[in-house]
Amino acid sequence: MARLYFASLVTLTLLAGMVVGIVLAAMVALGEVDLTIALALTLVINLVLFLVSPWFTDLMLRWINGVEFLDDATVLTRYPHVHRLIHEVGRDYEFTAPSIGIIPDRNPTAFTYGLLRSNARVVLTNGIFEFLSEDETRAVVGHELGHIVNRDFLVMTVAGVLVQMLFQVYARLSRVRSSDSKKGNALIVVAIGAYILYQIGIYMLLYLSRTREYLADSFSAERVEARHLANALVKIAYGIAEAADSDATRELLASTRHLGVVDVKSAGPLGLVVEAARQSPGVVADAMLFDCYNPWAKWVELASTHPLTGKRILELAEIADRKRQPFPDIDIKGAAKRAGVDRARLSSQFLSEIGVLLLPVLAALVVALLGALALAPAAAAAAWLATIPWRYPQGAPEKTTVVRLMGDWAASPVRGRKVELEGQPIGRANAGSIVGEDLIFADRTGRIAADFRSMLGPIGDLFAGLARVKKHIGQQGRLIGWFRRSTGGYVILSRLATGKGTLSARPTFWEAAVMLLIIAGTIWLWLSMPAATTLL
Repeated sequence: MARLYFASLVTLTLLAGMVVGIVLAAMVALGEVDLTIALALTLVINLVLFLVSPWFTDLMLRWINGVEFLDDATVLTRYPHVHRLIHEVGRDYEFTAPSIGIIPDRNPTAFTYGLLRSNARVVLTNGIFEFLSEDETRAVVGHELGHIVNRDFLVMTVAGVLVQMLFQVYARLSRVRSSDSKKGNALIVVAIGAYILYQIGIYMLLYLSRTREYLADSFSAERVEARHLANALVKIAYGIAEAADSDATRELLASTRHLGVVDVKSAGPLGLVVEAARQSPGVVADAMLFDCYNPWAKWVELASTHPLTGKRILELAEIADRKRQPFPDIDIKGAAKRAGVDRARLSSQFLSEIGVLLLPVLAALVVALLGALALAPAAAAAAWLATIPWRYPQGAPEKTTVVRLMGDWAASPVRGRKVELEGQPIGRANAGSIVGEDLIFADRTGRIAADFRSMLGPIGDLFAGLARVKKHIGQQGRLIGWFRRSTGGYVILSRLATGKGTLSARPTFWEAAVMLLIIAGTIWLWLSMPAATTLL
């Protein structure tokens, strides 16, 4: 835990240092004080928003999601296990037990907000009580109490304001015009620096958020056995995937993504395979090997508000081991041994795939260094075109299952694995959308997203969503395509054959067509240039 607190402190210190440094540079370049006033206003506005945000959030949750805040006696009557925990933590840390709000929604999620420990709210959906046992519910509430005890409202607000101030500096300086060329150049340099630091700051903010999630997990494991939170994380992922969707539900999950006990973006794909755990408990651990051991997982996680679920469960397992608690249900280390996870192979594969992604840049750079800068776009497009057969391997597809695919610890977001699945599309990936072209495909072991990419690009996607996809839903058939893994697993659809016909896609055609257009256009422009023959 000390390591996590230190990481949070270092991140906040770096953000503060970045802001102070760029502000001083901007003031030197400007020779004015109006930037200071703008930053002061930013601080004041954010302070006011912070002070009113809990009551504004209360209003929005009541209006949009129908939240009901329960009095203490009602919490004791309905949820005595929750009542006992919130009062124990409040007593131990000397603050008033948080208010409990209930949202009538089957999607299991929980979040907390407020100003200080003494006026925090913990909001739970009905789905939490439907999908989770009492111990698992207590573990989730313990996680949210961890955010309250660690004052994460304040920590994340301060960090967010620091990042916002970097953007304020960039926005202000990018509009300044100066007749003094030396001063103007200095302003441009500082503005670019502020924007770069702003982009870095966003990822530092996300890293800080993930660190606070680990701390909240650790707090929960001190109050309730770690295995209960681990099981809850998996059940929540399944519940999000299983519960019926509605506009209000999607808005709730999206708006509380950074606040909830899980990041719905990463939890959803995991939930699609969790149902297979009813027949084989080891399936869940196998599906998390990518999270814990594949180098690509670290890149996937960079843009996430929460750590990947597999990494959280691995951390909880280590806490349970230190506390000599049982942790029998999700044995990720055991799954890694059974699967023969080879870290050296993963590192080598990762570097080679990074090389493939950089190939177009390197090709453009080489052509530019040879003196033909105008042909650099064509060189990049030709290099990208050359990688298509590697990224979309041809040949006979491998017959497999969803569970086996999700247990592939060497899966990649770059190179596809050509596969064939037997089952049926059970709905659209974007539930409720009548123009959604992507599908959820279910076999006997689980569910996976099927990504339809038309040879006609977005126009073809729209047409497929409107006219071609619906008739295949609920029909038995075969899905052929290329499996890839990022936040979750998915299959880039090549062909879906059911009793209602065949839905075909040629994802490589659109890529190849665009690259060929770039090559042809670049060469045409180059030939049109005066003295083009002298460029080489």
